[in-house]
Amino acid sequence: MTGMEQETLEVISKNKDELHYYSIAQELKISTHYAYVISKGLERTGYVNFDAFRGICSLTKKGEDTIEENWLFKLKKRKENTQKKKKENKKRILKNVEIIKY
Repeated sequence: MTGMEQETLEVISKNKDELHYYSIAQELKISTHYAYVISKGLERTGYVNFDAFRGICSLTKKGEDTIEENWLFKLKKRKENTQKKKKENKKRILKNVEIIKY
């Protein structure tokens, strides 16, 4: 899945119900044709239901699961980064304590 497809899924998930591909294009600042192509691709892979006649996209269970996995992955990375920064700060503080003691 490309980054633009992931962003499209996130935009649809923020809306909760249904979203027209024109609104997706406005949100992502892409052309309406490109939003249409992405929506059709996501439908083909089973991430969204896309009513081409009305232009409406809605997430499938697979799409919702993907959004949740991405959210959990980002949360895990944020937690790891926070722990890493805490360790670095602790090392820096201990080093400063040693320098101050001479």
